[in-house]
Amino acid sequence: SCGIFADYGKQWYQRRVRGSRTMDYARSFAHSDTILDFVKRPDIILRMITTFILMLIFSCILDKGYDSKGSCLYNANQGACNFTVGIAVIAFFVGLAFIAVTYFWDEITNIVTRKYIVFADLAFHAFWSFLYFVDFCFTADMWRKTAKEGLSGFAKSNLQFTVVMAFVCVFLMGAIAYHAFKQMQDMQNSETGLGGYAESGLAGAPGGGGYTSTFPPHTESAGGMYQSPFSS
Repeated sequence: SCGIFADYGKQWYQRRVRGSRTMDYARSFAHSDTILDFVKRPDIILRMITTFILMLIFSCILDKGYDSKGSCLYNANQGACNFTVGIAVIAFFVGLAFIAVTYFWDEITNIVTRKYIVFADLAFHAFWSFLYFVDFCFTADMWRKTAKEGLSGFAKSNLQFTVVMAFVCVFLMGAIAYHAFKQMQDMQNSETGLGGYAESGLAGAPGGGGYTSTFPPHTESAGGMYQSPFSS
């Protein structure tokens, strides 16, 4: 009898393992659908385009932005190349981080944490929009002063492309910052937002039901003077 129970238990375990694998396989398809819906969102498309352009910017400078001696081709000004590469690399990795955070946004249940993330998104991209405006003016001026003789066609194209993309990034970063600003406004106006007051009570109160005030509303007399609701 013990052997019968052992065989039965073994068969039951094998069926459970196969069933678990089937469920994992099904979840992988569901997760793929979720990723597909995620990348179709307009804000994610904007972030991915921006991240791709940032990669092109620092790649162009690192590839053709320096001569054989390591001197920057923007009028031999090392600061122009270093500044452009630096802000592009930082923005690239930060952009990837914000895409990942956005994907796992529903897993973040703490309202305060969400507030800090959205504020960081707004502050970073607004500041980087300003930095790219500075970078555009700087590199455009250096390119104007650069002696074009002796530069290869690829080097000229890369340097000109970088100047144009710096100008484009001013608006891309500004658009992401504006989206973060609108998101912060929506959070503040939502009943489950940043702890603001909703029409039915205090939003975000423990239990999810909110807090409803027991005090009667304030009233005004016909003459416009304030009258306490408790006065006789």
